[in-house]
Amino acid sequence: MSKKLKGNGLFESSRMMLPEHKEAYLTHQQNLRKNTRPQLDDQEMERISRLIAESLELGKEITLVLFGELNRAEITGVVTKIDLQQKNIRITDGNGFRWIKLSDIIDGRWK
Repeated sequence: MSKKLKGNGLFESSRMMLPEHKEAYLTHQQNLRKNTRPQLDDQEMERISRLIAESLELGKEITLVLFGELNRAEITGVVTKIDLQQKNIRITDGNGFRWIKLSDIIDGRWK
C-alpha cells in the first residue's frame, strides 16, 4: 500500500483538499464506526429484568452493559430504585449513584 494512504498521508499528499472536505471525511469515517442498537428478544429482556429485580430485593451486585453508538460501557453496582414512570433505574456503586435508562441496557450479569 502506498505510504500516501497510511496515517495522515491522505491529507498531507493532497494540496487541494479544503479543510471542509477533511472535516467531512473524518465525520464520515466516524459515522461508519457507529454501532447499531441490538434488538433484544422477550426472553433476554425478561432475564435482564429478573437480574435487576433480584439486585433490588437482595442487594446483590450486578454488572450492566449499556449501549453506546461508539462503544459499550459497563457499570457495576447494586440497584437501589426502579422508576417505572421515567423508565429508569438507580444503580449505586462505590462512587455514589447513577440513573440509567432501561432502554440503554443491552446485557446484564451477576458480579
